[in-house]
Amino acid sequence: MSYGEEPARASFYGADLTKGDVDALEEFFAARVTLLAEQRSPGSGEARMACALELSVGILIDELSLWFDDGEPATLTERMRAWNRVVFSAWPSQGTAGYDEDRWQLLSHANADAAEKHTRFRRNLATQRRVPRAALDDEAHR
Repeated sequence: MSYGEEPARASFYGADLTKGDVDALEEFFAARVTLLAEQRSPGSGEARMACALELSVGILIDELSLWFDDGEPATLTERMRAWNRVVFSAWPSQGTAGYDEDRWQLLSHANADAAEKHTRFRRNLATQRRVPRAALDDEAHR
């Protein structure tokens, strides 16, 4: 992982997320933080950083959990944004045991309607600006 890289983009939408996805991320972090805390003496800098990680990610997961009450577009957009913040927190652990590379990916759209709207917008923009579509596709994944 280097500057400018980011987690993979998902082929699914915010509407496809479940509470089970949130629970899996929460369990993943809890297991790592517990291991970190057990390996360090209480009060050490490393133990304090494990506590900071637990608190920070806990806040992100709590916020993500708030966005499962309904399927309204605004709710789905907030769910997607909250999910992406948690995925960025988990991403440094990619390749380790328990990391779900197929599911813990960045979301680009809240639902299929939002994806279609974005596609129409890009087509319109390409027509207006006469920008090759391939260039727009490259920009969409940056």
